[in-house]
Amino acid sequence: MINDNNVIPLFAVPLCKTKIDEPAQEIQDYLKNQIKFVRRQYSDADNSEELHVLNNDICKPLKDILTQKMNEFLEYLDVDLEKHTFYITTSWMNRYSKEQWSDLHYHSNSLISGVLYFDDCEDTSDIVFYKRQGLDNIFSDTVNIDHRKNFDTSKKAYLYHQRKLNVSPEQWDLIMFPSNLNHSVNQNVHLNKKRYSLAFNSFATGQLGSSSSIMFLDKNKKYD
Repeated sequence: MINDNNVIPLFAVPLCKTKIDEPAQEIQDYLKNQIKFVRRQYSDADNSEELHVLNNDICKPLKDILTQKMNEFLEYLDVDLEKHTFYITTSWMNRYSKEQWSDLHYHSNSLISGVLYFDDCEDTSDIVFYKRQGLDNIFSDTVNIDHRKNFDTSKKAYLYHQRKLNVSPEQWDLIMFPSNLNHSVNQNVHLNKKRYSLAFNSFATGQLGSSSSIMFLDKNKKYD
């Protein structure tokens, strides 16, 4: 019988879901109550006006643990961390009140993105990830081959035929993914509960490529 042991998830897209310890109360208070929230074009939610919230001295312990988790993810993906140093670039808060949502988007000028959740999202809204158009896992998007609606998620087979994946994060879950992966946030269906999350982007420094394609990036250097 064919099972997961016989099938390789070739050219798969990695989505990491891990957890951190609860940050200090002063960090939570700063991120939820002491920063200004505004409305931006790409989202119906409220986002922090400050786009580098983790650079505040209060947040240094949290920034350190998120950087550590990101490096653990990169280590798992066999990234050469002796040649490349990844660092958090932008970081911002998201606040979703009743019926607020975020449309499908990806994160530009970033390699790995992450989202940290301050509360369980089961009764508010999921984050939804989408298969990139033109990425043919099994069949072309131009041919509509049906799959069983009641599929077994204990098998990896569903990873090959799903066009989107809903994730309902729990409190202090950290989700990390390639920044070019399309995602959205469903409407918050709770009457009173606000949904708080912290998102961040990252980039790499050091030597990239080799031969005629080689380049060196230094985050402390200004490039003309």
